[in-house]
Amino acid sequence: MCSMNNKPIGKIAVIASDLDGTLLLRQEYGEDFIGERTRQQLICAQQAGISLILASGRAYPKMLPFAKQLKMDHYGGWLVEINGTAVYDVKHGKRTVFHQLHRSAIHDLFTKLQAMEIEVIAYQDDSMYYQIPSRLIPLKQAYIRTHGLPKDHPLTAGGFSIVYDNRKGYPHQYPIKDASQLPETMNKICISDEPQRLHALHPLLDVYQEQIWWGYTTERWIEILPKGVNKRTGIEYCCRQMKTDLSHVLAFGDGENDIEMLKSCGFGIAMGNALDSVKRIAYDICDNNKNEGIADVIEHLLEPNGKEIFR
Repeated sequence: MCSMNNKPIGKIAVIASDLDGTLLLRQEYGEDFIGERTRQQLICAQQAGISLILASGRAYPKMLPFAKQLKMDHYGGWLVEINGTAVYDVKHGKRTVFHQLHRSAIHDLFTKLQAMEIEVIAYQDDSMYYQIPSRLIPLKQAYIRTHGLPKDHPLTAGGFSIVYDNRKGYPHQYPIKDASQLPETMNKICISDEPQRLHALHPLLDVYQEQIWWGYTTERWIEILPKGVNKRTGIEYCCRQMKTDLSHVLAFGDGENDIEMLKSCGFGIAMGNALDSVKRIAYDICDNNKNEGIADVIEHLLEPNGKEIFR
């Protein structure tokens, strides 16, 4: 049930959505997927003339399958990748890269995180470079055994669990010993640990705030990006290509990397499972992703007495 509270929504030209924790559902220890009700509603919205933008911390190889499930290759649509570092025109297969994170900018920070025994993962398109502290390896191995996961399951963490299999989106995965083995440029780096250990890192991360942006996507996952990069800037670029502006965008998100997007778009909706910091700045809050909160909102907008918003 969506808590829209009968708030007026103006003319919507674009629907923008985060993926993990927002659009996507996750099978336990399995694949991410779009709920069928949500998929159908977003296709209906495109048939009504609304364009779609998917905005994620993922790179385009891990976004394209969902774009195609939504028929964005037919209707036209855009991907905002890696929180705004690049965009991808789905219909024409054209990618534009705006920013990257340079090794020199995060070398010192990476070294300090490693000394504090924090798991660090760097992403570069279809590749991952990871450093897992020895203290975490027995915990990860026990998790794999306890949950009956395959013996060859990767030990790298995900945003929602201590281990996550990212091989489909990132087929090239490299363990590294120190920052010198990082690639010269990266899309982003992520750090994962228990919430209380991540909270203790805030003073350290703030030291580097002139060089980087950092924020939570889940309670156990922090993303680090080049300074000034966010989903808002990527969506703004896409809107210009579609001859519209942010005031006509209905956006959905759940993590701190969605805050700039939700604040700047005409109607920023936080998911029911969103972090409190996200809910505080949202125009409104819908149901959680497991209950397909996005579908509730789109169904509301597509009702006969609501169709005028699409004109």
